Amino acid sequence: MEAKNLPPVSSADRQTLYRRIALDLTGLPPTPAEVEAFVSNPSSKALEGAIDQFLASPRFGEKWARHWLDVARYAESTGKTFNFSYPHAWRYRDYVIAAFNSDKPFDQFKRAGASRS
Repeated sequence: MEAKNLPPVSSADRQTLYRRIALDLTGLPPTPAEVEAFVSNPSSKALEGAIDQFLASPRFGEKWARHWLDVARYAESTGKTFNFSYPHAWRYRDYVIAAFNSDKPFDQFKRAGASRS
């Protein structure tokens, strides 16, 4: 950027920063009340607290488990001409979400996931 004389983008304001954190970690926008509470909090620990709050949210596991479920080709039915349903597929989905929400180490995740199938 310096070689092209391009100035860096300015830092985001607190409202934008909070919204970006919420969307990145949970996939959902924050409520106006949540944004206002963050913006009006002058504490130097407000940002750290906001991140911890989103990491502790069940929405965190739901958002990030989706990526693993896509890689694992998770589905609750075949969805083809003959739509065969997998009635217990939700157990694996819920296990993956719970693993993300509990910050389960990958080696334990794989071992427990393999024994559950």
